[in-house]
Amino acid sequence: MKLPVLAVLGAALLLSACAKKEAEACASPDVKDQLMRIFLQGAITERSPEFKDSALRDVAILEKDPDSGVLSCVGTLSVPAGQQVVEGVLQYRIAPVAKSDYDYLLLDTAGANTTALAQRLGKALGQ
Repeated sequence: MKLPVLAVLGAALLLSACAKKEAEACASPDVKDQLMRIFLQGAITERSPEFKDSALRDVAILEKDPDSGVLSCVGTLSVPAGQQVVEGVLQYRIAPVAKSDYDYLLLDTAGANTTALAQRLGKALGQ
């Protein structure tokens, strides 16, 4: 009787460790940098050194595709813009990749939230 209970506990611990690794992937510096590249276009590019202190926090996995390993994530992106900090909740999808500079590659973001954050960031930067 003890052996099956130990096997179940072991499997649960293994699954928990895998889920933690995936949650860390959603909040990784690589993913944050890829998200920031969405906003570093045009005139905003000149201010990119200010964005090094941006942060991706309160991240959670919404869904995982069992076949492809694609993770649907949600998190709060905070971007310093002059004297202000512009924040917005972003929903995005990342995929594991084998041959890349990144462990996970940003596939897309939810358009409305991304556009709203870009507009707030543009206003904060006077654009």
